[in-house]
Amino acid sequence: MKRKVIAGILIVVGLAVMSVPLYFKITGSQKNDEMIERFEHMVEQETVTEHEEEKEDCGQEETEATISEEDAFTLAKEEVIGLIEIETLDIKYAVMEGTGNLELSCGIGHITDTAGIGENGNCVLAGHNGSRHGTFFTNLKTIQMGEVVKLTDKEGNVYFYEVESMEVVGPYDNSVKDQGEEAKLTLITCENKGTMRLIVKCTMSEVLLTHE
Repeated sequence: MKRKVIAGILIVVGLAVMSVPLYFKITGSQKNDEMIERFEHMVEQETVTEHEEEKEDCGQEETEATISEEDAFTLAKEEVIGLIEIETLDIKYAVMEGTGNLELSCGIGHITDTAGIGENGNCVLAGHNGSRHGTFFTNLKTIQMGEVVKLTDKEGNVYFYEVESMEVVGPYDNSVKDQGEEAKLTLITCENKGTMRLIVKCTMSEVLLTHE
């Protein structure tokens, strides 16, 4: 009888342990989906506001359109600055300002001392090579030369970057953050069980501005 009880307890404990990673992946995915939804809603409201301001300048009736306080508070608190999409790899994540544990557990992090989204210079984004919170940049190693990375900023401007090179470097190689005059994008993730870094470099190929 005792053996059956112990066996039953071990089974329950085993199932509980096995379910923990699944729980984190589900909640992490839900968190990312929520941030993407809020970000896209904010961009939509920002675009509507700009259009209404244009109408006002032309002497037309103005309709008030503002970001909800809840959306503004959430995005400000979590410092969502954009959205990254790589369609061929099924990657779609919020881009957070900073690369701390909080930012990288929620989405893709922007290294703060590098160029911003769409700016001239080198915009460097980092993401986990898989974690209990999501897949993030797990499939980045399979990206092909010439594939497109799409970034959207908080104003709704869309920037397309074309993959031009891939390499593996040491974990302390700061040259990946080097700046220049051209608009570049560098994606970073861990490689070889965290002992190395996979670097994907891209060049801006197209821009779609909301003001045009």
